Amino acid sequence: MVNFLLPITFFSKNYTNSLAETTAMVAFPVFILIILLQLYRFPNRLASIRPSKSALYMGIFVWAVQLLVMLRSYGQTGESQLTSGLLHTVIVLAGWTATVYVAWAVIQVTVISERDEKVFIKSGLIALFFYLLLVVLPQVMVTIGLHRLDHYVNIIAKVFERHWKMHGQGYNFYANGSYATTENRVNGFEPEAAFLANLLGVTYLPILIGLTTTKQKIWNWTKTRWAAVSLNVFFAFVLFVVLLLAKTTTGILTAVIAYLLWIVWAKGGQRYFLVAMAFTGVAVLALAYLKVPTIHNLLNQFLFAKGGTDNRLGGTIGLLLTFVTHPLVGVGYGFTSYYIIQNVPEATTHNFEFQQVYSQYGYPNLSDFLGWFAAFGLIIMVPAFFLLFRLVARTYFVKYRLAYLALSDEEKSWSRALIIAFLTMIVLAAFSSIFVIQVFLWPYLLMFFFYRKHILRLEQEIQK
Repeated sequence: MVNFLLPITFFSKNYTNSLAETTAMVAFPVFILIILLQLYRFPNRLASIRPSKSALYMGIFVWAVQLLVMLRSYGQTGESQLTSGLLHTVIVLAGWTATVYVAWAVIQVTVISERDEKVFIKSGLIALFFYLLLVVLPQVMVTIGLHRLDHYVNIIAKVFERHWKMHGQGYNFYANGSYATTENRVNGFEPEAAFLANLLGVTYLPILIGLTTTKQKIWNWTKTRWAAVSLNVFFAFVLFVVLLLAKTTTGILTAVIAYLLWIVWAKGGQRYFLVAMAFTGVAVLALAYLKVPTIHNLLNQFLFAKGGTDNRLGGTIGLLLTFVTHPLVGVGYGFTSYYIIQNVPEATTHNFEFQQVYSQYGYPNLSDFLGWFAAFGLIIMVPAFFLLFRLVARTYFVKYRLAYLALSDEEKSWSRALIIAFLTMIVLAAFSSIFVIQVFLWPYLLMFFFYRKHILRLEQEIQK
């Protein structure tokens, strides 16, 4: 049953176009069905999906605080185009709550043993392979000027691609049928290239880094460990290339941070290889920057001399001021836009996007990290980060206790791989949260609870 979890997530997000909305609704009932089937097969697992009293109390507390804060903010804003509206916000928050629970529960009832963990990872990597082959590669061809597949790219985009709501032709990323054919940037099924960078960087690169640094052999058809590691290294480098081809600051910086983490975790010859590749890559890139106009313009546009940052700067300052003026309980989920408009510096508003879009239809949170604090306040965010930091601390404790556990060398190696992957995911997610990451999407939640389940299983081994 675990084979179906990650593949489903590629086609299971919140879409704006009607065909994709229908597809997006598949994940939730499918995961519910998987849970019910597993409980039918293994009735004793029912206890594993009953939330603890502390989790229930925390959920009730979060809901109570948010409802009061949203009512207060609604009293100030009224029915405004700049907010999500009280009813819609409550519905979305309920959807988040249900999604978190279902993602946790489906991992609880399906991933029990090390074998289940390996099946889970393999199914995800197989899904990733077909995703890259059928979706990303055609988009890459379009972005480098090979337009024979434009029609194919537009057709699958029409069915699966997430779209931002457009406000006129001057603000339409999909005018030519898809984001890739309009913007000449790779985005997968995401609304923008940066979201693809987050998906690949936070969900998939960490596990590949974990597998390569601990030299895992998870594929039966790879005859030697060297072949298995080489395959995973190749797979990882493909993702790095896609991150760069996404032509986004998030993708470039994610690739750099992930590569540095890979070097930190690697040992021996693998580390020397990665360092050598890094120096070679930097030298080639520097030469290309100086000699190849396309590379020069690309790096300037998305890294060294990035333009059009007024709204990101203004929105970030607006979010910060929203939090500073409402530090304890925040302004409530769905209401940050109204307060950003009130706090955005006037100097950053003299551009088309602000005047024709943000000021009329609402200002998105362009930094999820600040957005969380502005919406939920210290009263919720401090306990949430405390729990996350405690889980990371427990992970390090388990990591250093592995040598003393009554496990085989292969089992210890597998655990090290997952620990490295989890810590790498946390670092990359923390970086991505500076911008926009949408952590409540299925891939992020499933991977987080997957790693958490493994850490808890190791803790039980330590206590024996």
